[in-house]
This record gives sequence, C-alpha cells and structure tokens, in this order.
Amino acid sequence: MIRSVFIARNRNTGFHSLFEVIGSDNPVPATAPMDFDLAEHLLRWGTLDELVAAISESGPLIDRSIYKEENRRLSINEAIEVVEESVGGERGFTRCDEDFLYLQLCLEGVSATGSASSLYPSRASVSRDIERHGLIESDGLAELRRWREADPGCTVVVEPLEDIVLCRNLGSLVLRLTANIRSGCGDVLERSGFRHFDKIHRSRIAGELEDSYYVLPFKHNSSFDRTLNYSSKWFENVFGYMVINPLETRILDLSPKKDKVLFGSVPNAVLITAQIKTGEGAPFFDVCWKPEIEKTQLYLSIDDGGNQRDEAVAFVESTVEMLRGLTTKDGEPLGWSVSEPSIFDNEPLPRYLFHSAAASMFGSIIYRYGYVPATCKNCGNGILVKTRGKRREFCSPSCRTQYSNRKAGL
Repeated sequence: MIRSVFIARNRNTGFHSLFEVIGSDNPVPATAPMDFDLAEHLLRWGTLDELVAAISESGPLIDRSIYKEENRRLSINEAIEVVEESVGGERGFTRCDEDFLYLQLCLEGVSATGSASSLYPSRASVSRDIERHGLIESDGLAELRRWREADPGCTVVVEPLEDIVLCRNLGSLVLRLTANIRSGCGDVLERSGFRHFDKIHRSRIAGELEDSYYVLPFKHNSSFDRTLNYSSKWFENVFGYMVINPLETRILDLSPKKDKVLFGSVPNAVLITAQIKTGEGAPFFDVCWKPEIEKTQLYLSIDDGGNQRDEAVAFVESTVEMLRGLTTKDGEPLGWSVSEPSIFDNEPLPRYLFHSAAASMFGSIIYRYGYVPATCKNCGNGILVKTRGKRREFCSPSCRTQYSNRKAGL
C-alpha cells in the first residue's frame, strides 16, 4: 500500500505541516457525522505515528484554504514539484526539526499522574516517527510519484500541524467538559483539569488583563520560535502568523472587536501566554522537570465570574456555535448546517450536514447519536459510551490496567 500522509517543516516559517494525499475517487469530505471510533482516535492520538494513522483514515480535517494565500490543496504534479525543489534545498519544505516538533505536539488532556511531561509524546517516539513519516526522511517523494502513476487525478492537501493539534485539543476539552457537566458535579472546571488563579497579570496576544481565571495548558504558543526565544516577528507580520496557524487566526478573526473577545465568539474565555513582556518566564504551572518548556504553551482561561458549572456550560455552548458557523475568509462553510427532515422518515429529525472532516468530528461528540459522554475512571479524559449494553469505563486498555494496579496497591 502506498503511504498517503507525510510531515515536513516549512523553510520559510520553521513550522511543520502534513502532506495528505487525497484519491481522485474521494475529493469531497463526508457530510455525515464521523464514526465514533475514528472521532476518538482523532481526539486522543498521543504520538505522531497515531496522528498519521488517524489522518490516513479520516482525510484532511480542513481540506480547503482558510485564506486565499494558503494554497492548501495542490495537484499531484504541483506537490511533486514542491518536494523536488525542497529536496534540492532551494525552497519549500525541509527535514523535520525534532526538538521543535516535540513542542508543537503539545496535547491537551488530563493526566492521572499530574505530570507536565504527559502533555507531550516521548522524545524517543518523535525521533522514531520522523524516520517513518518524514517527507524527506522517509523518501516521500518516491511515494508521491507512485501516487501519480496509480492515480493521476489525486490531489495533495498541505495542512498545518497547528490546525490539527487545535482541533484535537479543543474537541478533547469539549467532550470532557460535557461529560462533567452531565454528571451534575459543581466543580466542573477543576475536575476537567483547570486550576484557579486569582488576579493574575500576564501578557497575552493583544493587551493585558488583570482578572481571575480558571487556566488550562491548551496548545503550543506559536509566538515562540524553535530556539525557545520569545519572538515578536509573528505579531509584526500578521500574514506570517496566518500561514502557520490559519484556523486559530480565523477563529480570532470571528471575534466581535468591540467586545475585545479573544477566543472567537466565546465570551468567557481568553488565550493567555505564560510569558511576560520583559521576556522572563512567568509560568502558571510548576512543571518541575523542565520549566522552560512551559514558556512555549498557550493557556485557555475561563472567567470565574460565575460558578464553575455555569461558566463551563457557557463555554461549551459558545464554542459549539462558533465551530458551527466557521467559514473560510470568502465565506465558504467549514462548520455545519441543518436541513429539513425527510417527509418519508418515520420519526422526522433535523439533518446535520458537515462541511469538513473537522466539523464531522466535532459533530460526532456534540450530537453523539446513541452515545453519551462520560469520563475515564483512571485519567479523567472524556469518552463516549453506548446507551445500551455494558457501559465502557476506561479510555484505553492501559488506563484499565493502571486503575486495576492502583486499586490492588501495586
């Protein structure tokens, strides 16, 4: 079988992207909700190898350019030309940067051990997976040429890794919050991994804030370059930031300017960096083992103006509305829409039409169709369980084993 997903680093930006081959017989993303098993793979992948396996099955999460300047979809001939120039060292893409790729793979989730290192895959796995899936490292050019011979009409989507991680982390958080809201507990945010900070004073993407928030490590902070130095070049060059992180900038662009809302149309949340303007680290979490890593994270912060449950409900509802209405810069839908039920249905129900694989993934955890959200008994992350039959209690076999060992005192 010809491999269809590769990873490489953009020479101009220094950030990584996936090259994803789309067969000519599958040019349009499905409009139905995503299969639950696949959706969970996309929400829970922990290594680059697991990401490649999930994307190989789902296809690109967002297959169209969010901005015109992106040029996200290429013909197979255009893709081969780009890679040939890249191998020649002229322009385009180059070998992955192992240290920087590790930082970009900042994965949101609750850890049963509470260790900050659990936010990232192991460095050994990153090194191993680059050799397997690196566009240059694994001779992806030969694979693309084989695709051209087998399917001349196929295309290649170049999808920024930052977009994929954002979809994973936001979906994972929404599922976990929803499960804890449905459980009826009052400390929803703290159960979901947030920590409370009173009157914190940190810099953020725009302006400063002096307020109290519930804070969670959320994703890689793209304002840091690969040497872990604070860099203002992305703020000086908006287009540069759009290239490396188009989905986040599109969400930010949706925010009502007069209300100064940072996180799209979500009124009670902001994205905060742990870096103050002097360039010195001001971390929210004591990671102990390597504190400079924390400087490279963006934190999702939810207002503490109301009780935890109400704030969590407001965040989830606003996030769903924001994702539903997501479009490209030209207004092409990327979220989902609702159509009238068929007159031939025995039980007429509204039909949701999803306009991207990302939307289909979010739809499967938001509307669920015969599943209910719950939390893993071991790690606390969100899972989907069937409404009939034996209820699932763990997100993975490893969590089941860890829980059993802990109960047995091992």
